[in-house]
This record gives sequence, C-alpha cells and structure tokens, in this order.
Amino acid sequence: TTTPAAAVTTPAAAVTTTTPAAAVTTTTPAAAVTTTTSTIFAVVASTDPPSSSEGILKVQFSLNQTFNSDLSNTSSSAFKNLAAKVQSDVNKVFAGTPGFRHCIVNLFRNGSGSVVTDMTLVYDKQSSVPSSSSAQTILANSSTSLNILPGSISVVSGSAPRPTAFTLAALALLMVQLLG
Repeated sequence: TTTPAAAVTTPAAAVTTTTPAAAVTTTTPAAAVTTTTSTIFAVVASTDPPSSSEGILKVQFSLNQTFNSDLSNTSSSAFKNLAAKVQSDVNKVFAGTPGFRHCIVNLFRNGSGSVVTDMTLVYDKQSSVPSSSSAQTILANSSTSLNILPGSISVVSGSAPRPTAFTLAALALLMVQLLG
C-alpha cells in the first residue's frame, strides 16, 4: 500500500506510524489492515496591525447576541473566541476582493443588548481598497454565521497609521541611548 500522507494504523496491533508528507510504503502479512490518511490544514489569520503602505477600511456592525463584560477584555477567552469567529467569517467574505489581506477585530462593546464589533479590513495597498459603500454591500449581502443585525453595518475609509515626527524623534532618542 502506498499512502501519500500521514497515518497508517493496523487495528490488530494498534500500531500508529506518523511520517512527514512523503510517500509511505507499508508491507503487512495477510491480515486485516486499515489505512487512514488525513491532512490537517491550519489557517491562522494575521492580526498584525496594518503597515503604512497598506490600505484600510474601518468597519462596525452589531451582532445579535447578548454582550458579556468579558468581551471588553482583549485578553479574555470570550474576546479571543468571538474575535476568531468574526475574523474567520469576515476573512472568508472578503477573500475574493482584490488586494484584501485580512481583518482585525479591534474591540467589542455593549450596544443596547447586542455586541458592537469594531474592526479593520486590511488591503495590500491604498489603491486596492474598495469604496465604503461597496464593502458595506459585500458584507451585508454575504452569508455568514455571525448573525449581523440588519442595517447595523457601517464602513468608513481610512489609512494605515503613519509614523509621526514625534514617533521618529522618540525612536532616534532611544537609539542614541541604546548605542551610547
């Protein structure tokens, strides 16, 4: 038996052999053999802030679910779990949009019985950013598991943060102190 990936299991002896994604050849005497092959892909969404060369859209919408105060704490498991779900769904929605890179959940807040989501859509460059109305239409007409309240989507164009003169001066001072 030649198997292109991961696990070969022989139930009689309960032996499992795991190898990297390379060809595996198993020779077994005349006995019942079950071969299971599985490949697991992990997709990790970037949460890196946008660089100064990237374009962004600021997005806000309300989820039809009860706000929990743990959602205000970006370190809580409640925040991390909901942020991962929102990012996964929104990344899928915009995946076909030219230049789209990823989205970032900035915060959740209480919205009179709902969860208001503030997020950023990141594009490869400013010229790739669609109009606010186009992005709003894409999100409003998409099928997600998020249960977004109708009419709650707001999109505003923006730009990635640029270093200020103060930031550059502070960085220069830090470099002088470190080298001096």
